[in-house]
Amino acid sequence: MTVSPVPGPLRSLPPATALADLLAVSMTGIIYYTPIYDPADSGNIIDFCFEYLNPAAQRMMRMPEVPTVTHNEQWPHSKAHGTFDFHVDAFVSGEPREYNINYQADGYDNYYRLAARRSGDGLWVSFTDTADQPRSPVEVALRAAQAAEKAARAEAEAQRQRFYEVLMQLPAHVAVHEGPNQVFTLVNPHYLRVANGRALLGQPIRAVWPELASHGILDELDRVYQTGEPFIASGLPVQADFTRTGQLQQVYYDFFFLALRDGQGQITGVLNFSYDVTGSVRARQQIEQMNQELETRVLERTAALQESEARFRIMADAAPNQVWAVNPDSSIRYANQAFLDFVGVSLEQYVATGWAAYLLPEDLALAQNTLETAIRSRSLYVLEHRMRRHDGQYRWLLAQGAPSFYANGELYGYVGSAIDITELKHTNEQLVRTNVDLDNFIYAASHDLREPITNLVGLVEALQEQLALAPAPTDPLVPRLLAMIEQAVARFQLTIAQLTDVAQLQQAWELPAEAVDLRALIESVQLDLGSKIEAAGAHLTVALANDCAIRFAPKNLRSIIYNLLSNALKYRHPERPPLVQLRCYRASDTLVLEVQDNGLGVDKVQQARLFGLFQRLHTHVEGSGMGLYMVKRIAENAGGHVRVQSQPGVGSTFTVVLPVQP
Repeated sequence: MTVSPVPGPLRSLPPATALADLLAVSMTGIIYYTPIYDPADSGNIIDFCFEYLNPAAQRMMRMPEVPTVTHNEQWPHSKAHGTFDFHVDAFVSGEPREYNINYQADGYDNYYRLAARRSGDGLWVSFTDTADQPRSPVEVALRAAQAAEKAARAEAEAQRQRFYEVLMQLPAHVAVHEGPNQVFTLVNPHYLRVANGRALLGQPIRAVWPELASHGILDELDRVYQTGEPFIASGLPVQADFTRTGQLQQVYYDFFFLALRDGQGQITGVLNFSYDVTGSVRARQQIEQMNQELETRVLERTAALQESEARFRIMADAAPNQVWAVNPDSSIRYANQAFLDFVGVSLEQYVATGWAAYLLPEDLALAQNTLETAIRSRSLYVLEHRMRRHDGQYRWLLAQGAPSFYANGELYGYVGSAIDITELKHTNEQLVRTNVDLDNFIYAASHDLREPITNLVGLVEALQEQLALAPAPTDPLVPRLLAMIEQAVARFQLTIAQLTDVAQLQQAWELPAEAVDLRALIESVQLDLGSKIEAAGAHLTVALANDCAIRFAPKNLRSIIYNLLSNALKYRHPERPPLVQLRCYRASDTLVLEVQDNGLGVDKVQQARLFGLFQRLHTHVEGSGMGLYMVKRIAENAGGHVRVQSQPGVGSTFTVVLPVQP
């Protein structure tokens, strides 16, 4: 077999091979040390150097045969456990020494039996590890009990530490008083701050806060310590010298005192938990004071309102139109005499029944919802509805109301009026029928006149051809008369076209709105104007923002864009090619269309006439004077508007603003 090298000192001891074999097979751990001395004091041993570990020691210590660390580096807690001193004593005395220890540190947790003896300049140590041998049931039970006790101590210490951290971090004043003198043994940072530099730990509370004796607080601490019964108080007034200037300051605290006990249940101290509630107490006091003042004001205001309402009723009863008032919950508050005469009941009866008995079912729901919506939004109430008069006839009323407020901004209710518009609605209905008849007439006239005027044009052209074929010269007056006839026919055709445009404009107002692909619509208009754009040598640029979405009647929107772009080409400046820009963008809840050109432009006087019906400011090009009129009417009928900025000789910018419908 292979024999391990024998340490230097063994080589002089015969027989060396037999000793090496003995160390190799020994079931006891063997370590050979040499001392390390203090450089400043050669007689003072400060550590031991490992020279050799037999195989048993290597296995039990989990170390190599010749470790590179020292004894104290391997076992830093050796001095605390006494094992290092045991080694020093054995080496210095030269006498055999034994030592038993339960070493629980540095990654070890076992019972060790050590025997040491100096040999020359070295120290032999023999040891056994109980973990390396079977343990007795008693030892196993003992170690299990020790482990459980250690774990319990660790858990108790962890809980104590967590409890301590909670107390230190609580946003309240926490202190622990121990013994019958209530001595401070623990205070958290919040308590230290309110103590304002006072020495607390180790001091009785009566010495620290003598001014609290007159408040009964200290007596309550003593009572809790003596009886074990907790003490709880909310918003307790306290006067103390918090600034340490000799001036007492009034504050309010919530207190909680709890008895602390030891393992045998004996009271050892008191937990003092307090919280400064001065802000909330004073706020509550202010609220109570404000409530008292408010109650006084309400009483005063009620008397003033009663006087004002009495004057209002006198004035309202003298008014010829119907006057009404409702509460914030929409219930009837008041109706003037004209209103009561209309429905034919007393005020008490009308307040009791409300207006439900006097409105048609289809009008009642609308009227109630409209009024409640106005009250919620504090907006104006406007509605046309039918109401039964005292003679049983339902009349149309225009009701309008506005919110009324108290001086503090609280809603008092709604006050409004109502007028009978039955005759007005009948008149409007007659006008609508008349307008329809007029539209039909215009359409029929423009349609029926087209054929005779076309025939007249044909006759004039035939007459011109016959005159051209005549062998003899005609009277000079004839060509002039024919030219005059042609001009009259042209004016007649223009009038018919204008009548057609008016009829189409009336119909355009009734077109339904739908989602419009604005980019595609503009491209379609560009195609229609393609020949005119090319003939004029114009350059058209289009800039559409990403949010240019709108619901509109496509035909009406096309008419707006077509007329604006057509005018930009038609009224171009003769000395430069037309530059036309079409822009579209969102502004709040509106869509803005802008058409800018570098054309002729118009002055301020002309701008005032620009959107009038049949208004033509430039006569050198064809036109009916209807285009801008139609643009303006279409925009205004949709709830929008049109404006123009122009400078003669420079150009114009037309802006159309349209509301964006949901």
